[in-house]
Amino acid sequence: MSEQFDPELFQTKLYLSPEKDKLFETGPWPKPFVFNEDVVRVFDDMISRSVPLYREVLACAAHWARDYYQPGTIIIDIGCSTGTFLELLGRFLKQPATLVGIDNSQPMLEKARQKLERIQQTHQVELICENAENCSFENCSVVVINYTLQFLPLQVRQKLLRSIYEGLNPGGLLFLSEKVKSACPQFQETITRHYEAFKAHNGYAKTEIERKKEALENVLVPLTETQQIQMLQESGFSQIDSPIKLHNFISLVALK
Repeated sequence: MSEQFDPELFQTKLYLSPEKDKLFETGPWPKPFVFNEDVVRVFDDMISRSVPLYREVLACAAHWARDYYQPGTIIIDIGCSTGTFLELLGRFLKQPATLVGIDNSQPMLEKARQKLERIQQTHQVELICENAENCSFENCSVVVINYTLQFLPLQVRQKLLRSIYEGLNPGGLLFLSEKVKSACPQFQETITRHYEAFKAHNGYAKTEIERKKEALENVLVPLTETQQIQMLQESGFSQIDSPIKLHNFISLVALK
């Protein structure tokens, strides 16, 4: 007899705020890019229209987190922003769990607190306003970092990954999603063209795309896929794979 699968595992509907991102449309825009109240207000729309396979990545992270969660341990979402991933995960996990969101933007956490009210009926939810490198990862079985490491200084990234590895329980999982760059200039040119076409298809005007790129310059600093994997290896992880990749965005899983 074939194995019976839980149909709820494939529910990928995300709880996203409906407010439209018009931040870079007219007038002054955030430069350099910061996660302030204006960005937070439209963040859900911004990230879902700016990151290829965003919904699929969050669903994939929830699948992996559910598979590797060890009862009695903690699941941490670093750079939890408005709490979209934790809300989805809370629906996926049937048994009560301790879910922790870390973000250094208080406006993000205020938005997340509202979004996560419902899942607190089942799970213990804690939101921490702090830089991730200052946090403990003891007794974690799953740590998720989606599109956050890329905003940190390089030396801080390595320190954080090492701290995560040391804190994870044996058999614990790191799920990491990042924007990456190609080591081949010609490929990078092609990737950039396709990525900007993706954003244009999602309704962003050329001026908006250029303004946001300018605002993110020297704020979001991507590595190559090889450099990212090497950083994970130097932090202690030896089992690494990539369940999702499209153009200049990749998701990696790493096992302790």
